[in-house]
Amino acid sequence: MRIRFRLEAAEDVEGARAWYDEQQSGLGDAFVASLENVIDLVAEFPEAFPEIAAGHRRAHLHRFPYAVYYRLDSGVIDVLACLHSSRSPEVWRPRRPD
Repeated sequence: MRIRFRLEAAEDVEGARAWYDEQQSGLGDAFVASLENVIDLVAEFPEAFPEIAAGHRRAHLHRFPYAVYYRLDSGVIDVLACLHSSRSPEVWRPRRPD
């Protein structure tokens, strides 16, 4: 399946990567690798992750306290957000294209 990152989701990832790199050199790369692993799983099994709102799903990263929020849109995985688990899940809702 094709993956499409919304601009806001890409900004989420870049912000998290930069923060992790400030904490320890190379940790940002580890974060991105963890994200890529989860995205690969989502691409292979898009409906395996829990639906948290009508048509919207969430997949948690391993090792890092982040989750990817996405929806399926005509054979495309539309990534809406990548947020720290301590943030309110309501942050991604305004990003929905409903």
